[in-house]
Order: sequence, then structure tokens, then C-alpha cells
Amino acid sequence: MPRRPRIREKNKPDLLITLDFGTTNHVQINELASLGIKVIVLDHHEIPEQIPDCYLVSPKRQDSQYPSEKICTSVLALKFIQAYLYSSLEEYKHATWIGDGNSLFSGYLIYRGKLIFQGDRQEAESKFSIPIQDKSYTFESPYPEREWFYQEFLKYPAILEQYLQNFDLASIGTVSDMMPLHGENRIIVKEGCKILFKLHRRETRHREGLFQLLQLMELADKHVTSKDLGWVLGPMINSAGRMNRTEVALNLLLEEDPQRAQTGAKELQKLNEERKERTKRNLFKVDGFLKRKKERTEKSVLFCYEPDFEPGVSGIVATRLVEEYKKPVLFITPDHGHAKGSIRAYGKENVLNLLKKAESIFLQFGGHKEAGGFSLDLEKIPELAKTIFEHADNWLEEEQKQTTLEQTPSLISLRPEELNPKIFQELSIFEPFGHENPVPLYSIKNAKVYHTKPMTDGKHVRFRILGAPESIQCLIWNRGKDFLELLSKNESLDLWGSLEESTFRSKTSLQFVVNYFQKSENY
Repeated sequence: MPRRPRIREKNKPDLLITLDFGTTNHVQINELASLGIKVIVLDHHEIPEQIPDCYLVSPKRQDSQYPSEKICTSVLALKFIQAYLYSSLEEYKHATWIGDGNSLFSGYLIYRGKLIFQGDRQEAESKFSIPIQDKSYTFESPYPEREWFYQEFLKYPAILEQYLQNFDLASIGTVSDMMPLHGENRIIVKEGCKILFKLHRRETRHREGLFQLLQLMELADKHVTSKDLGWVLGPMINSAGRMNRTEVALNLLLEEDPQRAQTGAKELQKLNEERKERTKRNLFKVDGFLKRKKERTEKSVLFCYEPDFEPGVSGIVATRLVEEYKKPVLFITPDHGHAKGSIRAYGKENVLNLLKKAESIFLQFGGHKEAGGFSLDLEKIPELAKTIFEHADNWLEEEQKQTTLEQTPSLISLRPEELNPKIFQELSIFEPFGHENPVPLYSIKNAKVYHTKPMTDGKHVRFRILGAPESIQCLIWNRGKDFLELLSKNESLDLWGSLEESTFRSKTSLQFVVNYFQKSENY
């Protein structure tokens, strides 16, 4: 968070709005409040016992009546925009009575977009000294205020369109933040992908910078999927913050001039390449670190810190290490005189509960059950390591950690010749896929593999399956050596994977990405 005096002296605001942080910044926000600056915090992270002096908008609040707490800050911002637009409408100023369908006199009283009373009409009139207008709506719904909200927005198409245009950014944030893709989140992502597709037409283009980014990634005239959001757009936009150049992404999203937007998109692409290189360097360094300190890999939690680790990509590196070592990981780097780190879970354990064991050591910490971040003084890193190692075993036992990931069952068994565009199109009806709504896996039993082509020194491998269309390439990421070793000992393999579209040099093709493989049961 920026230094408080700089906020006051440079901008002199009456109001500060923070997004995706602020819940744990009680010291800074309380100081701003003491200076007469009001603060609105839009944040979806876990709420600590002590909260700052602010207006906290969070689905994690104990008094929240929102049906789901698994929404990200991008969606909170979308809701904030919705509320702001609604406040400009005439209906916002009036109290409205809506029948509930049970009797002539029972219903709901809505005022300024909020349900303030449910029950008898006469009781409402005596309780609230505000004029009440009648509407012809009758909602037999557990959430009448939402139905009312929707009906009111339909009266103002221009306002509704202004609101819906923001689904593009909300969808990118939802997928990038690994929110579960069911319920409202799934609707937001589905509609957001439609909005992104509309950007390729000049008459429906409201975000020039995002269009230029899509064009650069060869996605501008394609139906964008949740995979594109999570694997292409999200990482690209996030790379600016990871490389401490947040303004590059912000300026691009705000840019209206096509030429400047094109330049900004290329600059962001360059930053993303630098981010990838920094990640590679850190992974190389941590590999050397763990070879020197092999005893660290035998602990129940992997703790990594070296003075030459580079900042900005700790979350990515921690996630990669979780995948490799199959255990929770803390990855820490020096950062402007202090240390910053990320923690990632392997199973369903709550990593924040482990961080709480070392709460007194941190300058600040927070996050989600599956992933967290923290900062501390450099000289306290040995103390943090000692504390983590002391509590890790008991913590994992308390969390009832699952030591192995269950193999995802195949939903559909196919013959090789059935791997074709038709079945891919049928599957795409069920988009968007993502966290807690995974792409269904296809199984190919007794697959005969040929034309194997190792990539990246055998880390990945391409191959074909006998009987499958010639246009279908098969691919395994990260486990190429294991696959080739198993293949060398067996005539056929059982494969589980998903069909995906791949675009390279403006050419789109289908590929079968194999997630799991094993020796065929019949051999």
C-alpha cells in the first residue's frame, strides 16, 4: 500500500477505494481515517480478527447474506459498478413494495436497492416513515430483491449495456483467481467471453487495449474460452504487476487510441516474456538450493529462501514446486530491504492456519485457504523457518491433508477414431470449464502409440495414436520421460485426456492432451 503521507500530499483525496487488498492493512487505513480520509475496501481475502476503520465490502464478512463467498475482487468491482449505476436511476430514491404471492398484504419493502423489510404491508408503513410506491411485480423467490434489481435494469438498456461491458474484466479475474466455475461465477465467465468476442467488431469495441492484446495473441476473431482467460490473457495482464510495472497493464486497459494500444500490448507481451525468464531463473536457482540442502525436501513443508532469488514471481514458483514435490511450499525472496513470500497448498489444507502460527514474525500476511502471501524483515527468516518446521507436522495432521491426488475419473470412453472435431464441438456447449468444473476427460483404452517426438529434452512429448484422425496430435506436458519409459515396456497404454484447440501461426488444430496414463489392463 502507498505511504500515507504521499497519498495525502499528492492527491489530497476525501475518499480512497482499494481493490484486492486492505482487509489486513489496519495500521495504514486507520491512519488515513485519522486524517479524515474515508476508505472503501473491496476485498475477497480472509478477514482477520482486527479489521481496519473502513467500509469493508467482502463476501467473507460474518454478517454477509450473499449466497457465495467464493467470488473474487473483480466480481466485487463489477457489483460496485452495478450499485453505482443503479444509484443514478430514479427508482433508487424511492421505497418500493413488492408482493410475495402469499396474500394481498404480504411482501417485501426495498429501499435503495436493499431489502429492508419482509412481512405485512401495514406494519411496514407504520415502521418506516418514507413514502412507499407500489409495483405490479410479484416474486415467489427466496431472493426477491435480486429479481427486482434485474427488472429495474431492463427498463434502462443503455445503463444495462454499460454494466454488461464490464463482464470482460470480471471474467478474466474470476478465472485467473481460480474461483469455482459454477453458479454466478460460471455465468459471469460465459457472458464475459461473449463480450471479448465482440471486441473484434469496431462498432462493439469498448476496450481498444484489450482488443490489441487479443489480436497479438491471435484470439481477436475467435470465441475466447476460459482456458484462454486463465492461460493467456490473465498471465499476460498479471505479468506487469509481477515485474513491478503495473502501470503498463493499467494504461493498456484504459487506452482508446489503436496505435498506442498496439504499442502497449507489445510492451506487455515483452514484460510477460521477462516474467517467464525470471521464473525459469528462480526455478534453476531453487533446484541448486535444494540439491545443497537436500534435508529440506524431507520436511513435510518445503521452505525455500536464498538471497539471490528474484521477486515478483514467488506465487508461480511456489505452485511449480508444489507440483514437483507434492507438498505445501513457502517460497521467499528479498524485496526492497524486506522479504516477501508466497505459500501454496498441495491438498485441501488451509495454509493460513500455518501462517497464523508465525503471526508475530510477519509485517503482514493474508490470502486464501489454498494460497497466501506475507512479508517480514530479512533477519527474521531463520526464525520463520524454525517456527514453520516446528508446527508443520501437527498442522498437516489437523488439516487432515490428503497425501495423494485422486485420479479424475473419465466420463466418456472413446475409440481412437472418435477423437474428432464433432465431439469437440459437442463438448464446447458446456463451456466455460475451470476450477471445480473441470473439462471432462476422455479415455482411450489399449492405445497403440507411434511417431513419438520428445520436446524440451524429453520433458514433454508429442505422439500419435493408431486409428485416430491424422489431424489429431497427442501431447503430454512435464511427464514425457515417464511416458516414454512406460511405453518402452508395453505394447499399448490406457490414456485419459481432454480435447483442446491449439492455434499456432494463425493455424488452428485439435490436440488430445493426456493427463493420465498407465499400462493397459488387458496386457
